[in-house]
Amino acid sequence: MASRVRLGVSDATYLRPLLFGLETADSPFELSFDIPAVNSLHLNKRTNDLRCAFLSPIDYARYGGSYRLVPQICVSSARPTGTIILTVKHGVRNIRKVAVDVRVTSEIVLAKIILLERFRNFSEDRAEIEFVPMMPSLEPMLQKADAALIVNPSPAKNPRSDHFTLDLVEEWSDMTGSPYVHGFWVAREEDIGVDHIKALTNAKNLGVAQIPAMARDPALRANVSEQELETYFESFSYDFGQSEVDSVTEFVTFAYYHGALVDVPEITFFDFSTSS
Repeated sequence: MASRVRLGVSDATYLRPLLFGLETADSPFELSFDIPAVNSLHLNKRTNDLRCAFLSPIDYARYGGSYRLVPQICVSSARPTGTIILTVKHGVRNIRKVAVDVRVTSEIVLAKIILLERFRNFSEDRAEIEFVPMMPSLEPMLQKADAALIVNPSPAKNPRSDHFTLDLVEEWSDMTGSPYVHGFWVAREEDIGVDHIKALTNAKNLGVAQIPAMARDPALRANVSEQELETYFESFSYDFGQSEVDSVTEFVTFAYYHGALVDVPEITFFDFSTSS
């Protein structure tokens, strides 16, 4: 049996299919829940005994040279899910200040890319866009800024509003023709072996097959119906194919161009034939 290692995960509902069976006593992982940015910090500094984590593209790219990605597994979406929403204050024609959710990283970069590449008229001078970290509460955010970025880790019903809203996943997909990749499993080559990779792969395969059952779980449904939760899960893809690889590559290239990264890392996967 593979040695037990600590696995960094978040409480995002869309991540649940990837965790199926990983919380059992015979799992080679011990789950550690935190926000992706904190998991990224622990993984990079080797603190909290973290050896593998589900990271966003930006959290991976900042230390990409040190890491490998687990193949075949990611979370992506192309359809609107309400996961990454930019709300523009009613009447605003030129966005100069954006209040952003303090818990996230890639989503902030995504907002910057969309505003500067797809909605240039919103900001005539790209240098003047200011991002203000705040707790994710819409009205207080809009009192301080022209627009608010809120990331919903669970299914959310958008309240009726006079404000203009953008689903940034949909905007990315429309702009690039690719799904937006929310995250993937990351580790150093020496920290996990082929048995760990196989366990993550098996969890994904079993979890995706169990989505209808997950949709019946009252703890996951929260304020949505069983059908709404099943539709929510089905709006995500859990396969890391070529279109997802291309999307991550394009995303980090845009991030570099707009100053969020110092370089563009090569995307390198674990190799089953050499993992030990």
